[in-house]
Amino acid sequence: MNYDPYSDEAMYDPQGLYAQLRRHDPVHFMPAYNAWALASFDAVWQACSDTASFSVRRGQTPNQVLLGEPAANLTFPELDPPEHRLRRRVLAPHFTREAAAADIETIRAVTRDVLAPLLERGSFDAFDEYASAVSARFAAMKAGVPVAEADRIRRQLHTAIERVPGQRSSSDQNQQAMGAVFGYLHELIQSCRRDRSLASGMLAHLLDARVDGTPLDDTQIAAELHTLLVTGSETIELAVAAAIFQLDAHPDQQAEVLADPTLGVWAFAEAVRHDHPTDMLCRVVSRDVVVGEKQLKCGQGVLLLWASANRDEREFPAADRFDIHRRYERDLLFGHGQHKCIGEHTALHMGTVILEELFGSIAGYEIDHDAVRRRRGEFLKGFCAMPITISRR
Repeated sequence: MNYDPYSDEAMYDPQGLYAQLRRHDPVHFMPAYNAWALASFDAVWQACSDTASFSVRRGQTPNQVLLGEPAANLTFPELDPPEHRLRRRVLAPHFTREAAAADIETIRAVTRDVLAPLLERGSFDAFDEYASAVSARFAAMKAGVPVAEADRIRRQLHTAIERVPGQRSSSDQNQQAMGAVFGYLHELIQSCRRDRSLASGMLAHLLDARVDGTPLDDTQIAAELHTLLVTGSETIELAVAAAIFQLDAHPDQQAEVLADPTLGVWAFAEAVRHDHPTDMLCRVVSRDVVVGEKQLKCGQGVLLLWASANRDEREFPAADRFDIHRRYERDLLFGHGQHKCIGEHTALHMGTVILEELFGSIAGYEIDHDAVRRRRGEFLKGFCAMPITISRR
């Protein structure tokens, strides 16, 4: 088969393509890009485990690795060991299991504040007006960005990753939106350097941070804050919307979650597995290596197809079925290995609380399926419009 991550099918809903890849060519060479697409769970797991053979120095997005868009290597996800470990260590204490648990009440307070007026209205967009608003507000608080700016920043980030039919690389509009976010972050950092009383959250921590005795400069701090804002407010809401959509499609499971909203944690985790918001991340081969009996050559690009690996039937029985009672020994919900998502515990709590508070407040809901929309993209995918009408308890 001829898989191209920029084809219309791949950019919109690639699961049919991924099923073919897993069945016929799970380690698939793309000659047009001199790159490989890894579609099976085992192949992705191997690449994530082997930092000696797979590098992030050319970036982690398809546009960087396949199309040559520059990677600034300013933030820890774009650094290889040992630099990655040193930079990640600066942020890690704020994203431990214990730190995430300490954030739950703040997440819940933000969630209730956003949800209350929506419940009064009765009809609202569960993605844009609810899950995205909550995610952006909490991500801003965690990063140290004023909450009053959260909505504007999330709109700019949406624009930065928006893709129109036929688009293959970042557009001028994408770049201008991303530039606006970085410009704002630089201004905020400079303001906080002048008046430290203005600094909060991770920003306050990063202003004092040292890596091997050297402080971070403004560009490095802005890059780290940007990473926190994107991962905190451009992925969780996609998985929440997927959970709401799938529970609507499975009334028996929806009834269970309505009866016991604490099942929201499993609904969220299964939504991440079933409709992964981060469709793929990338690597570059740094030394010749064999994956799935294929020889990958130094310098070639590699796509780690998370959304395919998490639907691999050899790892997850009946993988295409959404099942909140599914349990497993291994998963790639938040990646694997040294580059595993630093915010996995926080993300899990955020998605759980957003679903718990909604399902604990309603007796049921209906989706306006004619108005449901999915985001096009080579990188982040999922439902970006999920209008619902709720009935109160």
